[in-house]
Amino acid sequence: MDSEKTIELLKKKIQRETKIRKAAESLLEEKSTELYFAKLLVEDSLVVAKKQAEQDEQLLIFINKLESTLSHYNSQLLQVPPSEQVIQQLLEDLMDTASIKAIRLSSSLDILENEHLQSGEATTFDEFPTPKNNFQWNQDKTELVVYLQFGPKKVGRLHFIFRTSPQESWHRVIEKQYCLIADMISASFQRQLLLNKTIKEKIRAEHSEKSTRDFVAMINHELRTPLNGLLGAAELMEDTSITSYQKKLLMSVHQAGEMLRVIINDLLDISKMNAGMLELKLATFSPQTLIDTIEQIFTEKIKAKGLTFSCENDQSIPTTLLGDADRIKQILINLIGNSVKFTNQGSIHLHTSWQDTSLIFIISDTGCGIPQNKQASLFEPFTQVDNSSQRKFEGTGLGLSICKQLIELMNGEVSFVSTLDKGTEFTVKLPLELAVEKNQSVIEVNRNTHSINHLRILAVEDIKTNQVILGMMLDKFSINYQFADNGELALEVLKNNEFDIILMDCRMPILDGFQTTKYLRKQGYTKPIIALTAGTTSTEVAECVESGMNDILHKPYKLKELEAALKKWSYGLQHYDI
Repeated sequence: MDSEKTIELLKKKIQRETKIRKAAESLLEEKSTELYFAKLLVEDSLVVAKKQAEQDEQLLIFINKLESTLSHYNSQLLQVPPSEQVIQQLLEDLMDTASIKAIRLSSSLDILENEHLQSGEATTFDEFPTPKNNFQWNQDKTELVVYLQFGPKKVGRLHFIFRTSPQESWHRVIEKQYCLIADMISASFQRQLLLNKTIKEKIRAEHSEKSTRDFVAMINHELRTPLNGLLGAAELMEDTSITSYQKKLLMSVHQAGEMLRVIINDLLDISKMNAGMLELKLATFSPQTLIDTIEQIFTEKIKAKGLTFSCENDQSIPTTLLGDADRIKQILINLIGNSVKFTNQGSIHLHTSWQDTSLIFIISDTGCGIPQNKQASLFEPFTQVDNSSQRKFEGTGLGLSICKQLIELMNGEVSFVSTLDKGTEFTVKLPLELAVEKNQSVIEVNRNTHSINHLRILAVEDIKTNQVILGMMLDKFSINYQFADNGELALEVLKNNEFDIILMDCRMPILDGFQTTKYLRKQGYTKPIIALTAGTTSTEVAECVESGMNDILHKPYKLKELEAALKKWSYGLQHYDI
């Protein structure tokens, strides 16, 4: 009985152990399965992670490559024009930045010789409808068009064809980077167009300036040349035996000629100013001598009109200053001349002072004054107080405009106060530098007092009227002279003759004065050569100096100006007898 119990208990124990073992085996199998699937999941995750890492790495490489390309060409296109060679190389470099089959750049701008530049495989680039944005994909994302823009205007496009559609995660990066490339190309094209436009405008301006210079030089010569004959003949006739009636006629001719000279000078000056051609000639001058000259010019003229003229100079005025004395004289002549013109009774007064490194002129008159409604436009070109056909006073209306521009060119100021029917007062303030006074009085006295009648002169002049006038002027000084019609004939004359001074016209047929002078200086000729020229532009004056001429007489020149030049350059010369 006990043995049966024992056996029963053992059976139950074995059953329990078997059940536990089976449960354990089942659990082990279940956990093994879970572990297996966990392992598979980890392996799949690792594969995905690795793939994502590789994609991220490729994206970073792509971004770095594009940014490097962008940086390189952005720097290069700031230094060199966007030539076809540079743009073509840019396209070649972009081919390496992604799985691109082909790239085409198209532009309607007049920059590249070819309308299309292409890199990669030969392929067909289809037209895209113009989008609202500055880029557009095709339907299967294998093509991208990025537009070149000037503001809202589309001026070209970059067309990319990919071998396969880029991953969706790359789309935004591709759009952004390629749009930056397109913006860079657009900016370089825009800069080049602006540069091309600026260059064209510069060339056009230079051509216009040259045309203006040529016209001013030509019209200057053509107007002054006949005027030289007119005024020269009138001046010579003054010393002849003529009737009082003829003297009145001659005075009218002389006054008309002088008026014409003033008008020509004004027109040429305003033309030079408008063309930026007017330049100051700075030199040491004496303010007192300048004022004395102004007094000599106007005293008789003002007295003849029944007016009084007075000049008052402060003791503080320096002895010598540095400036353009001729232009300062022109300013004073214009302003005082206006006072004379518009003053019928009373007086005209010139007061000169020196204040704070500036020379100040005050010109006051008791004339008709300037109406209030005309004062604002007084310094504008061709402006006159009275422009009506019944006006009492003649003139071009250029004088005051020229004065103002000359004063501003000297960094000075001009102002005025005027009361109708009572008079006008102009104030001119010119900042000038002090100059060291040079004692040349003894030399100047010697130059101006010695005789010139023993001189032998070669006058090179092609216009017969000017030859006649110049010959009669030289006859006044009992000077021996010979004429040559042009530079070539002058060189022939000089082969067998000696002269003290050559008077050289600048513009002549066959061989002009500039070429002739250059040739003579090259051959070692050292005698003074004085230019006779109707040209007054700085370019022509510089050409005279550069060719080797010693001095210039501007047509129309006066008898005393010719005499002064001959005395100046004949002093100390060894003379030759005929």
